Amino acid sequence: MTRKKVYLTIDDSPSSSFLEKMDYLENKEMPAVFFCIGQLMEKRESMMIDCIQRGFVVANHSYSHPHFSKISLDQAKYEIEKTDQIIENIYSKAKVSRPYNWFRFPYGDKGDLKNGEVFNFQKPANFTRKNFIQDVLKSLDYTQPTWENMEYSFVKKSKIFEDLDWHWTFDIMEWSTIEYRPTFGIKNLHKIIQRLNSTNPKDCRGKLGNENRWLNSEKDEIILLHDHEETTPIFNSIIDALAELPLTFEAVK
Repeated sequence: MTRKKVYLTIDDSPSSSFLEKMDYLENKEMPAVFFCIGQLMEKRESMMIDCIQRGFVVANHSYSHPHFSKISLDQAKYEIEKTDQIIENIYSKAKVSRPYNWFRFPYGDKGDLKNGEVFNFQKPANFTRKNFIQDVLKSLDYTQPTWENMEYSFVKKSKIFEDLDWHWTFDIMEWSTIEYRPTFGIKNLHKIIQRLNSTNPKDCRGKLGNENRWLNSEKDEIILLHDHEETTPIFNSIIDALAELPLTFEAVK
């Protein structure tokens, strides 16, 4: 089977177990972009300095992790700008030049009142809100890479790669294991592994149709994983399972 290129992104860092997760990724020689929460970076600044000095990329995931569709535009601006300044300060203390300004909305919620359902094409977006927030990102020189081989039909239709914030193409959904009612029945590591080996996994952002994807496609992927205390016991097993798949993990440039 052809090995496909993938890019690992990890949201909601830094947890209390952040360092051991970094250690494991480093030992596996698996690059990652960490989308970090501002108020957690303030609590664990030394961890973040270590992260940067090891060569991982630290990116903006808002200050307090709200649903952007549920907050005011002024609050949305604050969430982005405050975290941007925290990241600037940490890079300065690490004595490393900040390589990229990258941002991902919590829950993939762009603040456009679609509540993250970017592939629900029946649900209208509020473009006044969306454009305001995109302009905030633009004013701070935020970008996203030019993805060359991710043109799934649902991605092209949603135009998510035309904006300045990052989304993903494959959600590992380990977060579901800590829900009272696990989404799609993903309640344990076994179900996560089943999902990893699925050729047509469901997506919380809307219906993706019957297009060949994930392991049944040669397209590149942005993988979403999370740095949560509650899923720390299965983190290494998930990384091991990913490493066994026909995937080549690339650093994002």
